[in-house]
Amino acid sequence: MRTLNLAAALAVLAAPAAAEDTTWMLPPAGLYCPVGADVLPISIREGGRMGIDALDCAAVRLEGGRVWSTACYANGGSTVSYDTDFEVTPSGALMHDGVRFQRRVGPAPCPAG
Repeated sequence: MRTLNLAAALAVLAAPAAAEDTTWMLPPAGLYCPVGADVLPISIREGGRMGIDALDCAAVRLEGGRVWSTACYANGGSTVSYDTDFEVTPSGALMHDGVRFQRRVGPAPCPAG
């Protein structure tokens, strides 16, 4: 029995460390509408998914003013990596490409203008 316990303990120690989960750093799920700019909105979804710049990204990471994913899906089904500037302000608004995005309280879509 001790041999089995020792083998199990060694297997746990030898296993690679899990990647740090940074999805908790993403803002709350919802639709974020651009303020004063004619650009696409940003959608944040549960489980670390994000719609940004016409891409649907999975396993999104946010750190140091940047957001990135190695699994973004573009129109036509191609998979691409994506890395861009992204900031969550203290008020909860998002900043991306010099545009401020505010969380939509009502139903989609974002209001025009």
